[in-house]
Amino acid sequence: MNKVELIELIAVGADIPDTVAKLALESIVYRIVEAVSANEVVQIGGLGSFLQVSRSARVGRNPSTGLSVQIPAMKSVGFRASSAFKRQVNHS
Repeated sequence: MNKVELIELIAVGADIPDTVAKLALESIVYRIVEAVSANEVVQIGGLGSFLQVSRSARVGRNPSTGLSVQIPAMKSVGFRASSAFKRQVNHS
C-alpha cells in the first residue's frame, strides 16, 4: 500500500473528502517526525511506538573492496509494534 492508497482508505473509512484525509495523514506524519526528532516516544494504541534509537560509532567493511571504514555514531528511528498489532499479524 502506498500513500495515495492509504489516503483513499482513510477518506472512505471516515467518510471525508480525499483532500481532508490527505491533510490529516500529512499532519500525523509531520507530528510523529517532529516528536521523534525531539527524542520523544510516540505511542499509538493498537499500533505501536515510534522512538529515537542511538547507534554507536563502529568499524564497518566495504563489501566490494574489503577495506575497513569508520561508521560514525548516528540516530535512527525504531518502531515497536503493540501486542495487539502482533496478534493480528500472527492470526492472518
